Amino acid sequence: MGGFWGLLLVGRGRGRALIDCPVLAARREHLVPAAVFAGGWQVWRHPDRPAGGGPCGPGPADSMDALVRTLADETGAPALAAHVMAGDCAVIGGARPAGASWSACLGRPALTRHLADTGLGLDELFPTPRVAAAHCAAWAAAAGHVADPGELADVLAADAGPAGVEDLFHELLARLGMVARVAVT
Repeated sequence: MGGFWGLLLVGRGRGRALIDCPVLAARREHLVPAAVFAGGWQVWRHPDRPAGGGPCGPGPADSMDALVRTLADETGAPALAAHVMAGDCAVIGGARPAGASWSACLGRPALTRHLADTGLGLDELFPTPRVAAAHCAAWAAAAGHVADPGELADVLAADAGPAGVEDLFHELLARLGMVARVAVT
């Protein structure tokens, strides 16, 4: 399990860098730009396993749920986060402004292996790929994109394979309608 551990954040900055949002203040110096998409959508990467609290570190947004809800409210646009574990699986959290958050996972077989010692089952923690796809499609609609729930379910059910879960995450972004990349850093 020597792959990437860290956080990927997706949001619309509306004329500013996403990291200028107050909810990201505690982690700002660790966030690295990863991609920019049409419409002001940005992907930022936290390159290591944050210490303390949840995947966002200590503070009021110490869980992914709180992070994506607050980020969505601060930007006025949907927000998405992925906590990547060992490069082979990820826990996904998403929210729309003033809306409920939702969760899903990528790389289900690998995440099942990560959970093996906890006594928890994947189905106890996350919705099925089909149910998660409905949440993702609603997220895409709120972002102004059209997404096919069947295609989303396929991505959410897929194994990350040798390419790793970051490729699967980018495939999810494409299925959510983020296909016009304007910059890669």
